[in-house]
Amino acid sequence: MAHENLKFQLSLTKNDIWQPVFGAQHHGTFYMIYIKIKSYEEVKNEFGKIEHTYDCDFRLQNYRGAITIGLAGSKTPKFTTDTSDANLGDILNINLEVKPFTKKDYLNDVKLKLVKPIESNLITVINVFVLSPPKNLFDPNDLDNSLYLNPYTHLRDGDEYTEVAFRKSGTNQPFQSPANMGWPGMGFCIPDICIFD
Repeated sequence: MAHENLKFQLSLTKNDIWQPVFGAQHHGTFYMIYIKIKSYEEVKNEFGKIEHTYDCDFRLQNYRGAITIGLAGSKTPKFTTDTSDANLGDILNINLEVKPFTKKDYLNDVKLKLVKPIESNLITVINVFVLSPPKNLFDPNDLDNSLYLNPYTHLRDGDEYTEVAFRKSGTNQPFQSPANMGWPGMGFCIPDICIFD
């Protein structure tokens, strides 16, 4: 079975429990992210359009590894349309930011404002953007004085440094800039797909 077929099951009615939505290892630490969907409201926005607002909390749990990963923020969720042979229809993309060397386990009262309501069998992808370590630890413009070298952007070789760049094998895609390392779409296989019951 392909890993894309393994999905976290999400329920809109179980709003008193943490439901898993994402698992990954970054900076040597394995962590998972959970969601609690607390309420739903249909409201008219300032333009007179109906918005479907889900009030959510997110929780990050570090499980193994020396570096603490923390929640840093959320970005606007978006619907995309699957164009693959699987023809999955609309896919909800929920976008979160995490940061190494950050102790923030919760993002509370995140309002997911959607153009349409969540329905049964909706595929949801959790996109997690890994931000750079704090400047006092890692300065990409002053690697010699950085206390930590971001492994997603640079490799050390004695007094020399190499910038890390990725692209999907077998393609002519341009190499990703070191500033983008650690973000999704780089070929890392992670559990990030959910389906609503």
